Amino acid sequence: MKLIAPLGMAALVSACAASPSGNDLTRRSAVVVDGQTYDIGQLTESTWTALSRADAGNIGSAATGTAHRGAVLQAIERASGCKVTDSDYSLQGRQLDAQVDCAGRLKN
Repeated sequence: MKLIAPLGMAALVSACAASPSGNDLTRRSAVVVDGQTYDIGQLTESTWTALSRADAGNIGSAATGTAHRGAVLQAIERASGCKVTDSDYSLQGRQLDAQVDCAGRLKN
């Protein structure tokens, strides 16, 4: 019986590690921006993300340009229904995280 409790706890910890807490990317949508595919989804109540797929370039690179970055941010606004107020890159520029303001929902 004493072995069952540690095994049960190990299984519980593994399950928690496999599904990130507060991460809503299970409900994500694939969006194509300038021919590049991104998975867009909600990370927290006020943070959304666009993650480039393997075939997409680096969102943060100089070659991608600010117009492309702006188009990705617009895609986040459409998906979230909220206004992007700030953004930053992570995962070596493959992921663009955007802080959104949903209090004054976009009037699209």
